[in-house]
Amino acid sequence: MRRVQIAHVGAGTVGGTAIEQEIAHRSVWRDRYDIDVAIGAVIGGEGAIVADTPEGLPAYLLTAIVNDRRSGHRIGETARRHSLSLIDPQEAIARIEAFGPVIAMDAAAGDASATIDAAALDTGGAVVLSNKAPMAMPAGTAGDRLWEEAGRGGRVRYEATVGAGLPVISSLRTLLDTKDDVIEITGTVSGTFGAIFCDLAEGKTFSESVRFAKANRYTEPDPRDDLSGLDVARKALILARTIGREEDLSNVSIESLVPDSLKACSIDEFLEGISVLDVPIAERSAAADRENCVLKYVVTVRPEGDISVGIAPVSRTTVLGALQGPENVVSFRTARYDRYPMVISGPGAGAAVTAAGMIGDMLELASMSEW
Repeated sequence: MRRVQIAHVGAGTVGGTAIEQEIAHRSVWRDRYDIDVAIGAVIGGEGAIVADTPEGLPAYLLTAIVNDRRSGHRIGETARRHSLSLIDPQEAIARIEAFGPVIAMDAAAGDASATIDAAALDTGGAVVLSNKAPMAMPAGTAGDRLWEEAGRGGRVRYEATVGAGLPVISSLRTLLDTKDDVIEITGTVSGTFGAIFCDLAEGKTFSESVRFAKANRYTEPDPRDDLSGLDVARKALILARTIGREEDLSNVSIESLVPDSLKACSIDEFLEGISVLDVPIAERSAAADRENCVLKYVVTVRPEGDISVGIAPVSRTTVLGALQGPENVVSFRTARYDRYPMVISGPGAGAAVTAAGMIGDMLELASMSEW
């Protein structure tokens, strides 16, 4: 039986759910795939809790880590309660590598985790990401190491960075591996924007739609993190780099829906002030409606030319125009799928599906014999 050591980078909403799924299904994977998935380390911003045996951290401790994070406690507090010492994340990677090949599961936020991911690769291990930031870092930084291993047969998987658990990246990889020519990738890849613009089409004002989305937890705690368009731009850049474009975020045209005057105020002041966009967006919505279109926040990626994310009118008769709520829809128009593009749709957000997307990548890597 092959044992792999998992180093969880981040144990928040997605990372914590992945840990729970791994605890629940470890015995199934042993029986079905002859793979033993041991969680050898959990890494947070303060350091890492690491196992001292090949079997990994015990389930009760992993559950405590996840529950503490959901209660707003940092990993250091969990370590102190259990009389454990935190160690340096890269040292943790090196320590569990002695027990078997390491797969770093990066569900953190921000690009600081890229150095931890690179450390896993340097030990001969692998990396799975839902965290978009490392894959969207500028050229010449730690993100390059990830892209070097992200090709076919490589040791980096990033399905969950675009479309959560939807098979967006794997489908695109299949098109590329079979030598199809990508003409255009379009879609809506934000559950937040999907929910907001569906409510807008049903008659709510833009500000009402934003407040409703926040109340239903479709947005980040600060909705500006979504409405800035940066998260969607990172997904667009990942798609562009996957098809071979050597671009940085500075090359992505981003339409932000955060007015300059509301960038630095409190969240409550932002939610009150965002009504300044009600009239201009209502006018754009009315213009789209006259053309039998609806507004969506759309990603457009082509082999050449602009990479853009922003509001666009979309025909109601298309799959994209019919999108409901926080769904994602991605359309691949290629030489083979030209008249009728390949369309992938479904829930593009949510901890359970995103964690499952990561675990699917992890199991694929764990089954490889080349590393």
